[in-house]
Amino acid sequence: MRGIGRVLTVTANAMLWAGAVAILAMMLHVAADVILKVALNAPIMGTLEIVSFIYMVACTFLPLPHVLASRGLIVVELFTQKMAPRDLLRLDAIVGVATVIYLALLGVMGILRAIDKMEIGETQDATYFELPVWPMRWILAAACGLAAVVALYNIFDDLHLRRTGQRYDGTTKAGLGDHHL
Repeated sequence: MRGIGRVLTVTANAMLWAGAVAILAMMLHVAADVILKVALNAPIMGTLEIVSFIYMVACTFLPLPHVLASRGLIVVELFTQKMAPRDLLRLDAIVGVATVIYLALLGVMGILRAIDKMEIGETQDATYFELPVWPMRWILAAACGLAAVVALYNIFDDLHLRRTGQRYDGTTKAGLGDHHL
């Protein structure tokens, strides 16, 4: 299982970096658009559509597997702060199952929609040109699918920690905040 965890982490990190590149590209694109609009009264055509349909999809979904792999989700412990560590790990596993189901459904639905939109060559009108947006549907499907696999791995890792006192990587931490142990 340790090898599977490494592969998932490397893949999730690659997707995180791809999301970071998308953020950088979006920042440079918008900055260039504003500068050209103010300085030369010549904005970059299609900036709004490219930002909305390309960059934002990448920025939103590509980092999702990394957030799950690094256990970087925000946890509000209002109702669980007094629970025993082992009970919290059990609750995390139950919530993890719901997360896997939800992400897997999003991934499958995303694949079906991506196939449909790819077949028709989905585009978005950007005034002077048609912007192909169907490829971004695959980003959503891939990110949700990988996130579901990472969430499933996390369930097994939590159960292993609960049973043995150690994670698959040999640590004894429950998460980033060590709030469980």
